[in-house]
Amino acid sequence: MKLFKKGDFIIVSLFLIITTTLLGGCNVDISVDKEDTTKAKNANEQKLLNSRAMKDAYSAKFLSINPKEKDYLTFTSGTKGYKMLFYKDAIVNDFYEIHDTNFERLTVTFEYKPDNLLVYQDMTYYDSEDFGKDVDYLVEKMKEELKGEKIKHFEDDENVYYMGKILKERQGTPFNEVYAIIHSKKYDTKSVKFYCTGTCSDDSKKCNVKDERIEKHINKIIRSYEF
Repeated sequence: MKLFKKGDFIIVSLFLIITTTLLGGCNVDISVDKEDTTKAKNANEQKLLNSRAMKDAYSAKFLSINPKEKDYLTFTSGTKGYKMLFYKDAIVNDFYEIHDTNFERLTVTFEYKPDNLLVYQDMTYYDSEDFGKDVDYLVEKMKEELKGEKIKHFEDDENVYYMGKILKERQGTPFNEVYAIIHSKKYDTKSVKFYCTGTCSDDSKKCNVKDERIEKHINKIIRSYEF
C-alpha cells in the first residue's frame, strides 16, 4: 500500500473536492468535553469562544479552550490518540476520514483576508506497526515530494521531527509548501504526516507566500502535537 501517491499533496484538486467529499470511516464520537468551554473566564477566552472555529458547528466538536494560548484552541483527535493546537480562524473541512483509533485524516483552512493569503493544512495520523512505526518510509516519501530540498531533523522530550519546505508556482500562482513528519517517542507506533501550504486566496491578485506569519503558524502547530 502506498501512502504518498503521486500528487498526493497537490492541493489544486483538493480545493475542489474538500467541500463535496462525504465524511468517511467509522462512527466515532469526536466530541470533546465541553465542561470548561461553555463559560469564559476572561476576555481572551471569550474571544476564543466567539472565534470562527468555535462558531463552526463541525469544527467545534473537536475544540476546547486552551487557557495558555491567545489565538489558538486545543484540537482533540476523533481517535483520542493525540491533541494539537488549532488556529481560532480555521475550520475543519468536510474532507475528514477516521478509522477506529488508528487512522485519521483531516484538512483545515483559514485566510489572512486583508493580505489575500490562504493557508491550507492536510494532516494524517497513524497508530500502527505498518505506517506509524515506519518513520523511515514516511520520511523517504516526503523526500520524494521535496525533490531534493533540505530536510531538518530535530527533536524534543516528546517527539522527533522531520521538516522541509519548497516554493512552487503553478500557472502564475505561488505556493509555499511545508512537509513534516512528527513521530512520538513515547508511543513508537504513532506518527503524523503533515502538509501545509500558503497561497493566494484570489489567484488573480498578488500575495506574499513568504509572509512570516505562515511559517510561525506552521512551526507552532508542528511543535504542539501531544500523543
